[in-house]
Amino acid sequence: MTQRVDVVQLAEYGESLIDDNLAELVDGEFWAALGMTVSKSPGADAWTVKAGSLSGIARIHTRVVDLTVRIEPKLSGADLVFLAEHAYGQKVDALRRPQADRVGIDSQHSDPIATLLIWYVDAVREFATRWLRRSYRTRRVVLNGRVRGRVLFGPYISRSLTTARAHEIPCAITERTVDTANNRVLKAGLRRVVKLAQALPVPAAQKAVRRAVAGALPHFADVTDTEMNATQLRAVSTRGPERHYTNIIATTIDLLQGRYLGQNLGQANVESFLWSMPDLFQEAVRGMLSESEAFALRGERRPSAKYFDSSGARLRASRIDPDYILDGPDGIVLLDAKYKDALPGLGGTDTDLVESKSGPSLRVSRADLYQLAAYRQHAAWDAAPVALVYPVVVKAGETLPEPYVVRGLGAPVWLTFVDVGPRAREHVDAFITTISTLGVRVPAAALG
Repeated sequence: MTQRVDVVQLAEYGESLIDDNLAELVDGEFWAALGMTVSKSPGADAWTVKAGSLSGIARIHTRVVDLTVRIEPKLSGADLVFLAEHAYGQKVDALRRPQADRVGIDSQHSDPIATLLIWYVDAVREFATRWLRRSYRTRRVVLNGRVRGRVLFGPYISRSLTTARAHEIPCAITERTVDTANNRVLKAGLRRVVKLAQALPVPAAQKAVRRAVAGALPHFADVTDTEMNATQLRAVSTRGPERHYTNIIATTIDLLQGRYLGQNLGQANVESFLWSMPDLFQEAVRGMLSESEAFALRGERRPSAKYFDSSGARLRASRIDPDYILDGPDGIVLLDAKYKDALPGLGGTDTDLVESKSGPSLRVSRADLYQLAAYRQHAAWDAAPVALVYPVVVKAGETLPEPYVVRGLGAPVWLTFVDVGPRAREHVDAFITTISTLGVRVPAAALG
């Protein structure tokens, strides 16, 4: 049987069409793992595949099909490296990154998947340059007529002596080497990146990724190439003297396990590199807020709204959970991040399109406004200022847009903006200033 080779390309939350044959060849579990739905309307000639919040690349191999799915981020112009840097180490850890300065990354790379693959490779190279060193490894060997290291008396008595082979002496030898379980995992991660690069559609992007890997691999010349499995991963250690491996190992294991997919679905082999743009945006904002000295990001358990029946008996509780609770110079501020509402072409029936001649256009969900208005009614927050945070891409020569305001729901509900584009680093301070002054900001007088 001839193997079908195909590529499906679409944007996050976007759609693409596939024919009956491809729909039959690819198991539904693969689409579901990608957060995608597959449907066919009555009378339609083709099937519609619809993406969700995941972006990235996935490739499935079976005897009958070799399919690559590419899901591009829909927010045009977003600097994924900037978002990933600030998302590192936050609540969801949408993309992990070692605690070190960014090196060798072109944030303007035309292929976002290649950008993040190179970003990971340079993270490994940077780590290896700084930390790769000989560690102690203990291995068991059987020596003939001599002793080295520590004699394993149990196996010697139970195996060697009882079988009249007293000359065979089992020993535990501790030696310094770079060929450790941790370093084997890192080398396997680099090898996986090379495989993933083969699925990139632009030859220049493939070449850039392979070049990055070629620059990192010499650091691992004395490390064994090993196919990763559960046994190899169990041998990894991030404790004690190996604790500096914690973040880079976590990143690499995510990569080796296909992040959300894993390496196998049924009888199919799967390679993938996926991330959630909403999570990435939310955690990047958390990172910017937590790095600021203007306020403290509170992480305690959230309060609840409680249900009671007519007799006063408590039925259940529902957590009140804004994305961020800040202790600022003027008291508490409550924020919710809204990535999806900034994307073109999306929006539900309860969504209002807000357009301005002096600022960005966006959709605002009425449910989000009601939710924020309800948050500040809780006694724990005592009428705190509330705001939604939307991503924008600020053009050259422009400044971060001033916040919009919604009136009619009690105190103002603010709509604020954070730059995620090529000049995002220039506007972080302006975003922090906006948030830290919400408690004293006075809305402009209404016109008309």
